[in-house]
Amino acid sequence: AFTAHPKLCPKSGELHFFGYGFFPPFLTYHVLDKAGKLVRSLEVPVPGPTMMHDFAISERHVLFLDLPVVFDLELAMSGGGFPYRWKDSYGARIGVMPRSGGLADLRWFEIEPCYIFHPWNAYELQDGRIVLDVARYPELWRDTANEFETASAHRFTLDPKGGSVKEE
Repeated sequence: AFTAHPKLCPKSGELHFFGYGFFPPFLTYHVLDKAGKLVRSLEVPVPGPTMMHDFAISERHVLFLDLPVVFDLELAMSGGGFPYRWKDSYGARIGVMPRSGGLADLRWFEIEPCYIFHPWNAYELQDGRIVLDVARYPELWRDTANEFETASAHRFTLDPKGGSVKEE
């Protein structure tokens, strides 16, 4: 699997991307070097088949969006249309991992349930906090794939040192 939204680092020339799936591993993160050679693949543990449409990178971090729109096998088998639905019990969180780090360095930040198709900016502040700007949907596809509420501009400020996240 290969995301429709890979990220090219302008400094290193690396291409960062991920794939998500219906069955384990549900999320795998990859990096190609500037010559196009696969230099990294890392299975990232998530609790289920989340629909991770996009992600973000900053200068030193990768940010994963583990959100409550998940694959619904029963719906897929029924032929009932688009096989992803909102799942209240799944939870919502943002994973932050140093680009040079591994799973031991991955920190998850619980957030209010929402869905994010596209982040539009991620950057680091001098104090180590990370800012992530997104178009945030309060909910998506609870009953049908035709349900779209209006997205709003939203900012997450993540503090890896203190373990907190601020939403505005």
